[in-house]
Amino acid sequence: MVDMREDMEYISGVLDELEAVVRDASGVPMRKGRAVVDRTDLLTMLDELRGSLPGELSEAESLRRECAAVVAGAEEEARKIIEEAHEQAEAKVLDTELYRRSQRRAAEGEDRAERYAREIRGGSEVYQDRVMGQLEGWFQDSLVSVGESRQELGNSPVRRSPMPTAETPPSEENGQGWRASSA
Repeated sequence: MVDMREDMEYISGVLDELEAVVRDASGVPMRKGRAVVDRTDLLTMLDELRGSLPGELSEAESLRRECAAVVAGAEEEARKIIEEAHEQAEAKVLDTELYRRSQRRAAEGEDRAERYAREIRGGSEVYQDRVMGQLEGWFQDSLVSVGESRQELGNSPVRRSPMPTAETPPSEENGQGWRASSA
């Protein structure tokens, strides 16, 4: 214990010398807080200081590194244990009756939803066919009505000529490709 006290007194003395060297160093012009220190003196004092550090400090640093390695290893082991526990818990959950029952219910719900979707799809096809039939009937009725109205008015029926192609230019009788037929 006496040996360590002497080491600490020596270290304190070297630190006091370092402080005096820095305090007494000549200042650098126009650079507040800067000073010029003799590098050789400063490095010599630092080497003395390093050499006088008690051996216990290096032992303490070695112990600190060992402790950090042990803690890191323990944390890794704890992570592995927790991961294994989660895997085991998940496996046990998959093995329970409640889980199997919930899986059956989910499958039944999915089947019901698929049947309902098929019914809706079939119903929409029937509805679509009915609407298209109604539209077709309305258009036919409209064409008949237009034809009857023309006959009542005494006009000759107007027919659309086929779409012009590159070989046959459009008829210029009315500028739209329409022509009156005599039938």
